Amino acid sequence: MKSSLFTIFFLLFASALQAQVQFTTEAPRVDDINDRDVSIQRVELTAQYTIVYMKFQARKTGFNGRSFPFDIPMPNSRGGGQLESTSNIGFQPSSRLYVNQGERSYKLIRAENIPAETRRQVRPGERVDFVAYFERIDPGYTTFDLFECRDSKNYVCFNFWGVHIINPPKNSYSQRKPPVRPRPQPPRTVPRPQPEPPTEQLPSDNTPVPVQPKELPAPAAVAINGITRDAKTKQPIGAMVTYRLISGAEASGDEPADSLQSGGLTGKYRIDIDRRGVYAVTASAKGYFSQSDTLVTNRIDIARDFDLVPIEAGAKITLKNIYFNVSKYDLKPESYPELDRLVTMMRSNPTMQIRLEGHTDTVGEFDANVELSRNRVNEVKRYLVNKGISTSRIETVGYGPSRPINTNKSLKERPENRRVELVIVKV
Repeated sequence: MKSSLFTIFFLLFASALQAQVQFTTEAPRVDDINDRDVSIQRVELTAQYTIVYMKFQARKTGFNGRSFPFDIPMPNSRGGGQLESTSNIGFQPSSRLYVNQGERSYKLIRAENIPAETRRQVRPGERVDFVAYFERIDPGYTTFDLFECRDSKNYVCFNFWGVHIINPPKNSYSQRKPPVRPRPQPPRTVPRPQPEPPTEQLPSDNTPVPVQPKELPAPAAVAINGITRDAKTKQPIGAMVTYRLISGAEASGDEPADSLQSGGLTGKYRIDIDRRGVYAVTASAKGYFSQSDTLVTNRIDIARDFDLVPIEAGAKITLKNIYFNVSKYDLKPESYPELDRLVTMMRSNPTMQIRLEGHTDTVGEFDANVELSRNRVNEVKRYLVNKGISTSRIETVGYGPSRPINTNKSLKERPENRRVELVIVKV
């Protein structure tokens, strides 16, 4: 009964809040998570809050990290003190959101449907939906870490790393306002007389002349522009720049891609934007690794330079658009476009041999992380082989947490160490 009352209250509260929501990210992508029994369902940004909607799903059997390491008798149990496995959850008042390697932090304002200091008992298989209100993340930060607490012997914290959200900067995205609906007019029995067109008097006589409606100014032109360069020499190169509208008010979801060539001498390119939204842009040139980015266009020009790494023995790049499920090695569909570009590159260079190197952060057991990194690069290799690339052209190695690219200390640094790198062994 209490759960039903909370659900009704929650829905009413959410409806009242909806008009204030500026940006919503449904089922945001998360790079890593501490407790697999909890997930982020949605993140909403209002003028005042960052609202994180979470779900805790207690396991029906077994120890899930938040239960005590022994069975606890339920108060109302019958039949000789039958034991049931339980979980105990809470959300610490000291919880924070961190962005940009801990550069900024945002305090927890309140949490709903979950205790702040004590722990709530959850029965096996029970689902708990709860909400955490934090201070508003500054516009422009599109990734944050949620740090609830430090793990203890009998308590696993609700910590998330690399939560990706929609949060454009103020100067590149206009806040949408709900449309103003006109009030309904009462029925009229007498037809309303039509107004005469406005007139103005000529100074020479009294003949009225209709006023011509003023033409509205055309919207300001917006473009994505920049330079394509060699990453080693910094010299401009000619490249094919492909772009596609992937989301926005005018996007249908299956927009065709278009492309243009940047200048061979200057490397300059310019994409004139006639429909505002989020664009996927890729720069590619023969003899170079392609490079992609996602750009938000609205009222001002977007500058984006592409430094392309030449394809030569010893060259190394990070495959930034390769995604896996948390603590697993199955590829997500969002990884396919990046891998398909790699397939095209290897087909264009039939003698090229590569090595795929897998890396993780330092969270967890060392041996488990090494195995995870090895499985992930083998999964990437399997995808390439299924696309027709010979298995003899691809080496794989999993380094686990042994080769970090930063200190691994801050919440922002850890996702940077979870990566797949490509090394050219032979051209």
